[in-house]
Amino acid sequence: MPSKFGLACSAVLALLLNLSLPAAAAPIAASIEAEGVAGIAEGGLARARQSAIRDALEQLGLRSGARVDVAAGASSRGKAVESSRVQPAFDFERYTVLREWQTGQQLHVRIAVKEEDARPRGSVNLGYKKKIVVTPFRVRRSPQLDDVDDIATRLPQELLRRMGAGGKFLGKESAYVISPGANGPSIDTAAVRRIASLYESQFVVSGEILDAGNYEQPAYYGLIKKDARRIEIAFYVHDGLTGVLLARRTALVEQVGERRVGRDKPFGSASFAATPFGGAILRALDEGIAGIAADIAALPFMAKVVQVQGERIFIDAGSTSSVAPGDQLVIYRLDPRQQVYGADPLAPLGTVESPVGTLSIVQVQPGFAIGTVTPPSAARQVSAGDMVRFDVAVMPAR
Repeated sequence: MPSKFGLACSAVLALLLNLSLPAAAAPIAASIEAEGVAGIAEGGLARARQSAIRDALEQLGLRSGARVDVAAGASSRGKAVESSRVQPAFDFERYTVLREWQTGQQLHVRIAVKEEDARPRGSVNLGYKKKIVVTPFRVRRSPQLDDVDDIATRLPQELLRRMGAGGKFLGKESAYVISPGANGPSIDTAAVRRIASLYESQFVVSGEILDAGNYEQPAYYGLIKKDARRIEIAFYVHDGLTGVLLARRTALVEQVGERRVGRDKPFGSASFAATPFGGAILRALDEGIAGIAADIAALPFMAKVVQVQGERIFIDAGSTSSVAPGDQLVIYRLDPRQQVYGADPLAPLGTVESPVGTLSIVQVQPGFAIGTVTPPSAARQVSAGDMVRFDVAVMPAR
């Protein structure tokens, strides 16, 4: 039987070549069998049996077509702690245990599934949905926008709606404004962290309407001038854990033609978009959204430990965030005694963190997920407030 590592490598290679796995070209057979293996450790036989069955189901998912994401690394010190997730093309609602046996400290379980018990997943290639919270935007020159319906709150609401519709983010709207700094983005990292914690979000998005002024644009070699208006918007992305500014984007769109929108046209509506300047605002918004999405995409998915019940660890991300059973995330412990500062002694850059272990997801609900820690002894070190991420860390030597 091919090893689990070999199957994963085959899946990744198939993705790179834009091909399906060999078995994916043919329909699922009437009955499929797979053998799972797990070590009998501190959790005993019952836990090893569950892990072996999950291993077998994972292999069946790979055979029927799947995407495999692995963040793997190596280090000369300690153990490597890895994040991984397998997204099978099918969920198997029922299975039959055919045989169970032991070889030393390894438990083997062979299972079978039937074609009628295989349920196709709606989407195989979904990544984790990251949580964002959007605050009201500051309007630097309010009289310039007296013809637009409450742009300070309507624009971030529309930003949230459009980002959520893309299927990559889970968003919430904050009623609290982040006071801007002298150069635009807020320097009040504590306020950013409070908002992120209150709305259980990984990132905080804020912004400013910098300019919405009228001007005359030369045309026909300067012989005449046409009425025009510009909209300039700054977008700020903050890290919810540290409060620091991660990215700053500015969108500028200039529009020739009718310069007024009218407060009778709801922000983002068809009538709003049909006006020249309303359409310009929405184009600037889309430009900002594209930049924000690109900035956040480069950062790892992160969630928080909210409860610990013995060996069961609860995190605040579930199926709505595309977390699935079998996913593995790295747990980090933050050390508030080790704050890191840059040039500003009053604004910490962040907190030193240490990896605790690997969290393997075993059960998922819409708003949360439950997992167990490897090694099992590390569960005693986990507490509410610790972070989990999909990335690579290094386990300190024991």
